[in-house]
Amino acid sequence: MLAIVTGASRGLGRRCTRHLAAAGADLLLVGRDSIALAKVAAEAVTPDERIQVSTLGCDLADPDAPEILHGAAERLGGADILINNAAVQGPIGPAWEVPWRDFEAALRLDFLVPVQLCRAFIPDMKAKGRGWIVNISGGGATGARPMFSAYGAAKTALVRFSEVLALETAPFGIRVNAVAPGAFASNMTKAVSASATEAGTAEVTAARSLLDRGDETNAETAARLVTYLTLGAGRDVSGKLISAVWDRWDVLHRNPAVLAHSEVFTLRRVVPEQCNLSIDG
Repeated sequence: MLAIVTGASRGLGRRCTRHLAAAGADLLLVGRDSIALAKVAAEAVTPDERIQVSTLGCDLADPDAPEILHGAAERLGGADILINNAAVQGPIGPAWEVPWRDFEAALRLDFLVPVQLCRAFIPDMKAKGRGWIVNISGGGATGARPMFSAYGAAKTALVRFSEVLALETAPFGIRVNAVAPGAFASNMTKAVSASATEAGTAEVTAARSLLDRGDETNAETAARLVTYLTLGAGRDVSGKLISAVWDRWDVLHRNPAVLAHSEVFTLRRVVPEQCNLSIDG
């Protein structure tokens, strides 16, 4: 089983690498920092493990990156698992004031690149009759987050794309889910901390608290969830947006009624009746 992890050189990608390796997956680690990738690869393999860990120094913003990554995976036997983890925070500030090029770049890396990679690898997964895709969601996908419009819009689009893709690929044995990891100390948290004026007091205070503590607890939990959905008991779960922090995801596989419900753990519109409200004419 070959698992591809993008943004693997640090943070959540690094932790996903460790857990997937421990579960027995071969790995192709992708990131811009080849030296950091090599260190993560070395950490992932213990002397008694018989897995192969390869690295690919690659900037996913490069238009040729999906083809390059697909070729690298083919040489290793083809991908069974795709973890779309790489992302940027994007511009912080009022939607009408942030630089358009930065807004566009965030939408590309946080949404269009994962879509491109899904499109690149699904034909191979179809041919194998199996495949697992996990798209990492984030803050703003399920609720409005002022000053983070580019990131929130991209992640919301990625969640809905995941839901649609899960339905389209179900006949071919492919499972697709989105994972909301929760906040943790990372480069994106540093970007928030450095944007005190634009991000707002609450966002900056929370970010600096995480950074001061070096708190990556939620990243560790999210990495375990990713492994559960791909190589663990939850490998048949599909079409869901799951919070690593707030959901009882470790027992989802024991709850077929929950999994079969078309609206549980998904993005949906809330109408007044669901909130015991009425609209009088």
